Parts: sequence; C-alpha cells; structure tokens
Amino acid sequence: MTAELNGNKMDARPNFDKEFSFAKRTTCLRINLDTILSNIGILKAQCSNHTDVIAVIKANAYGHGSVEVARYLSRHGIHHFAVAAPSEGKVLRQAGVTDFIQVFGNANEVEIPDLLENKLVPTVATIEFLQLWAEKLRLNKENNGLISNDGSNVHTHVGSVVIKVDSGMSRNGCQPEDLVSLIKFCLGNGVHVHSIMTHFSQAWDDPDFTKIQLETFLKAASPYRKHGIKLHTANSAGIIQGFGVDLDFIRPGIAIYGQPLDNMPSTIAQYEELGLRPAMAWLARPTLIKTVGPGQVVGYDQTYKCKEEEIVATFPVGYADGYNRLLSGKGLITTIYGTPCPVIGRVSMDAITVKLHKDTACQDYYILQDDFTSANSTTQMANELKTITYEVCTSLSQRLPRLYIGDGKLYTERTNSL
Repeated sequence: MTAELNGNKMDARPNFDKEFSFAKRTTCLRINLDTILSNIGILKAQCSNHTDVIAVIKANAYGHGSVEVARYLSRHGIHHFAVAAPSEGKVLRQAGVTDFIQVFGNANEVEIPDLLENKLVPTVATIEFLQLWAEKLRLNKENNGLISNDGSNVHTHVGSVVIKVDSGMSRNGCQPEDLVSLIKFCLGNGVHVHSIMTHFSQAWDDPDFTKIQLETFLKAASPYRKHGIKLHTANSAGIIQGFGVDLDFIRPGIAIYGQPLDNMPSTIAQYEELGLRPAMAWLARPTLIKTVGPGQVVGYDQTYKCKEEEIVATFPVGYADGYNRLLSGKGLITTIYGTPCPVIGRVSMDAITVKLHKDTACQDYYILQDDFTSANSTTQMANELKTITYEVCTSLSQRLPRLYIGDGKLYTERTNSL
C-alpha cells in the first residue's frame, strides 16, 4: 500500500525516525517548498507574461515559516515579498533576506524607525505620513545613514513607498480622489513611489463588485504609469478568477501554500483542476499508548468515558501548538494511510488523546493535518471550527518544529540538510 504526503509518494512503511530526530520533538510540520514554487508557477501562468510576483509571506508565511520560504523563493527568482508588520520584515532581514519587502496596512509614524532601519517599504494612505517619511529621508541622507553600497538588492528600494487606494473595501488606503495629492507630494519631495495598489474584498464569489473595484482603481491609478509607477490588485482569489492579472504584479497569499480560499467542494475541485497542492503536513507520534478499561475517563473535566476497553494514545500537541481546543471530542487524526482516529476528551495546552484502532495501534506516525479532503484536512478542520483555512494555518505555533523539502533536500531551519 502506498500513501502520499506533501505531493510525494511514500513507501508502504515509511520511516520518519531521522526527520523526527532532527526536529527534536515528536511532532513537526513537514513543508514542501518545491510545492510552493510549483503553486506560484501555476498562478503566474494565469497572468500576462510581463506580470511579476509579490509573494505574501505575512503571519510567518501563513504558518509555513517565512524565513525558509523567502530564502527558497529568492533562490528561485522571486524577489518581492510582503508582510503585515515591520517586525515581520525585521525577522527576514536578520535572517539575511535582502529582497524587496513591502509592509501592508496603513503606515504609521511609530513604525518609521523600524521601516528605515530594516529598509522596508511602507504602504501609505495619508499625506501626513508622507510628510514625516520625506523629512526622515532628508535627515538620513544628510547624515549619510540611508544609502549603503554593499551590493544587495535591498538598497534599490530604500525610501520607496507603495500607495494604497481604497476601491470599495473601506478598510485600508486613501480615497481615490486623494491619490492625486499623494502622488504630487511624492514627485515634488523626492519620495519614490514603487507602485500603487488596491485590495479586492470578494473576488472569489462576487465578480460584479470586483469589477467595480478594479474599474475604480484603474481610473484613479492608470495615469501614473507614465511616471514608471507600477500597479497591482490581484490577491489569490483575483488571480484565479482573472481580475487584474494583466497589471505589473500579482500578490498571491493563501493559494501559494495550496490552501483553499473557502471550504466549498467546488473550490477544492477548482484547485485540483489547476494543479494547486497543499504544501504542508502536520505529523506526530504518540508519546504514550495505553489500554484503558470500561468506565475510565480520559482528559480534563471527565468529558469522555470509555464504554469498553480502548486503546488511548497521547500525542504531544495541544492548543498552544495551534490544535484548537474546539476540536475536543470532534477532531480526527489519521494514520499515514488515511485511517481516521478520533480525538477523545479535552484538547489541552500541550496534549491530545486519541482512540486508536486495534489494527493500527502499532503504527509509529500519524497525520494531524494534510491534503484537501481527508478527515484531517485544513478544510475539514475549518468546517468543524466554523472558520476558514487561513485561521487554521496561521494559528500554528512558532514552537512547532518545521522540516523543509526543497531542491531535493530535507532540512530544518537550523541546518542546510538532513
């Protein structure tokens, strides 16, 4: 019998002992960077030939590990990234990532020191921020503290900004009519505008509203292309649905990790038709397996009582790792061959308890999260939790070890190769 994990065929009796010894814990996330690159290629193929990619790696690359994702993608020709906070950009700089890094949101005065120190590109919506930014740039240039000549890519965009236009979502960005004054200020005060952007709020399932957003944005922003200012609008949903895919950049996020935009079977079918695949699996091995007699309770609060003699396994993951407490008595993990095993009792901070089948109790490794449609998929978890795959993935804790597959190697964040 064979199985598949992260898009890779496995032998009938796979041996993850070496991997877990490097993870130094009896649970880990197994992340296929080659799959991420393949997903980006699939998304890029939906666009014009001249369209480049800004890979969105905020929230620790949606739980996948921003440092290793950025390093790998940079080696493979992706040189634009986006995060949600200056602190996320700082982590990448400290890890040696020298590419363009945009910080989403409405840039704020308190962020300026970190933005400049780490050579990050803010997303701007107000003239007040631009005035402060221009003054800081002037002072830094006078003190020779801004420009460096170490040859890295980062210095190409030092001091640049991205201006965001609110095209109808009413969250971030300037009003379309205010774009004129923001661009005029930048052109007159030596602030380089890397690009102008907007964000679609419902590109996946409301094409009419998305068309209005796109038209609103293009009417406001298109005149500035003659100044060399680039435009971008398309998030994952926009790319797949064909909105804004002929502009200068796309900004794929959740789709590059192969996670569905919603939990509908039709969405999963569309992903599979395109060839998009999940890049991450969550594995664990039990730290204890015991036989529990009828009438005995399992876990906190006596929420589960054995009706018969049962085999109960304890796994070293809990809600502090991102395995949601609401999955208490509802979650499922599977053997590596897909046999479901129910989570029983409360999910605690650092452990879950699982009822094993007698014919699978001898297996060493189990899957807590994988694939599109299996019992333990992020989609099924999201359905159970009444949320979306975004939240399931971004809830995965930093303390979970991450193992990476890329360029024919398997490695951790601490090593180049296993």
